[in-house]
Amino acid sequence: MTLSGARIIVVDDQADLADNLQELLEIDGADVRLANTAKQGLQLAAEGFDVALVDVRLPDSTGLALVPQLHALDAASAVVLITGHASIDDAILAVREGAYAYVLKPFDSHELYNTVSRAYEQVQLGRRAARLQRELERREAELSTMVDTVAALLLVLDEEGVVIHANPAVSAVTQAPLQDLVGRRWADEFVPPGDRQAMLQAYRELHAGQLGVSFEGRVLRRGRVVEERVIRWRLAAATAETGFRIYASGLDLTEVRTLERRTALAEKLAAVGTVSAGLAHEIRNPLNAATLQLQLLERRLSKLIDGERAKSLLEPIELVRGELSRLSRLVTEFLVFARPAALQARDTDLRDVLAQVVELERPVAHNRGVALELEAVAPVVVEADGERIKQIAFNLVRNAIEAAHTRVVLAVEADGAGARIHVRDDGPGIPHADLQRIFEPFFTTKESGTGLGMAIVHSLVERHGGSIEVSCNGGTTVTISLPRRVP
Repeated sequence: MTLSGARIIVVDDQADLADNLQELLEIDGADVRLANTAKQGLQLAAEGFDVALVDVRLPDSTGLALVPQLHALDAASAVVLITGHASIDDAILAVREGAYAYVLKPFDSHELYNTVSRAYEQVQLGRRAARLQRELERREAELSTMVDTVAALLLVLDEEGVVIHANPAVSAVTQAPLQDLVGRRWADEFVPPGDRQAMLQAYRELHAGQLGVSFEGRVLRRGRVVEERVIRWRLAAATAETGFRIYASGLDLTEVRTLERRTALAEKLAAVGTVSAGLAHEIRNPLNAATLQLQLLERRLSKLIDGERAKSLLEPIELVRGELSRLSRLVTEFLVFARPAALQARDTDLRDVLAQVVELERPVAHNRGVALELEAVAPVVVEADGERIKQIAFNLVRNAIEAAHTRVVLAVEADGAGARIHVRDDGPGIPHADLQRIFEPFFTTKESGTGLGMAIVHSLVERHGGSIEVSCNGGTTVTISLPRRVP
């Protein structure tokens, strides 16, 4: 081991001995500085050193007292004590104080050189270990920062699927504090029952030795209202000293999937609207003619035949009239959907508009054993077409009354961007598969439905520059967000 580059301090009040040591060590390239008192030695040490050769007896202190002071300046340094009078107790005390070695005078130059070389080697190893430790800590801090700030969901699970570690993105999606995530079974508590099997199958494949598994599934967000987020997962596994571990990374695709559905829906609406406009006009003319002829037939039969016989003949006519009326409503909805009238937007108090809807629909709700309530503590004014907002509310409230068990709530509130309207019922909710198609034209689960009501609602909301969301949690909640001003 060479001493080239070593920074060595010799603290000894015997000038001849100190000069000899300096000459011996500088032959191999060491940088040797001399001090004849403890005070001078500390001053030199403050400038930086690797190894200190210190006499046990100094004019202003002792070598043993100097050892901890030198280590305080540089913990990685090595101190070699020199003495002409040594005992077992002195050697034990020197080691206890942190000295690297204890050299007796007179000493063999070769032996001293080897001792200093070993001390310098230890110092270099210690400094290298310290650098590696600092680098490791730095990298760990960077990695921790990256894990904490990355938008992806990062999970570490044990072999049973219990959460060992989660990053803040997981907490943001689930609305569960990080400390509450650890120790919980991920699939059981944060995955909807319909998607749970996919997650458990991924666990089994990883246990079987598969390198990685990818799939798309939903995650529950347990806030004030339980929501579902669509996550694209990539899972891998590894076995460490602590046991089998599953590493999961996920990307939240909820907004992407929502945008894709809206784009597809907009395309369908545009295509259906074009067809509906032409079809509605073609149907309306013969429909009006058929209705008129039916009325004429009814009058003629009423004049020619009296009594029970006339009544039995008029019953089929009444049935046909009802079907023609339903067809007329369908054509009207076609036209409203295909060629909507321009919005008559003006400052509108949504509370007043919704109060009118509640007043008109309350008898219908009462007949079905449903309580219809309005929640609005203050006026909520936005720029909107009041009649179109009323049409939106009528459609949503009628659907809610038909689905509810006992209660429907229509609420409106102001927010920083405009207003939000909520229609909530306590019914059975909407199946997930139907929820994905609820705004598609002609999609309906009602036997006599046209499948245009929610499509028209969606169109009117978008024309106001707003958005509409439907969620199910112990019932169905439809939330409409409207801007303060129509764009």
